[in-house]
Amino acid sequence: MTTLSYTTSKIPGGSIAVVVADGVVLASSFRGIAGIRSRLPAGVTFKKAELPAITEVLDRYRGGELTALDEVEVAQPGGVFQQAVWISMRTIEPGTVDSYGGLAARAGKPRAYRAVGTSCSLNLVAPFVPCHRVVAANGIGGYGYGLDVKRALLRHEGASFE
Repeated sequence: MTTLSYTTSKIPGGSIAVVVADGVVLASSFRGIAGIRSRLPAGVTFKKAELPAITEVLDRYRGGELTALDEVEVAQPGGVFQQAVWISMRTIEPGTVDSYGGLAARAGKPRAYRAVGTSCSLNLVAPFVPCHRVVAANGIGGYGYGLDVKRALLRHEGASFE
């Protein structure tokens, strides 16, 4: 059985739980540790811990240092295209958005905009991999944690999105 450490913090959009192993973020959720538990393999247990490096980055982000989340190393399972999408997502600057189609093109498969949406929904490390910055061609699109959370994050970052 594997035990992973986690912490919680408040950021725009609500309270976020962040799971870390060896300084690398493996999962995060606006639905608390229960939201993470349901997305990781069975047999993983969690221990609440002081994670000052993660808390400090989240505090800086909340305080307006919008690129602070970029400093955090993340790891999540996924196929080659999903990894390319997640890497491309991390290049979307705070305060800006990209479309599913635009992100598909930047990830090397311009017609795979639906697969980009799937990659967004499978992203275990939002907002460190900022799927909230991906919008539909005709509006804000969806968000696994709800549109209120997505809007709060985008507002915090100063993005025009509707």
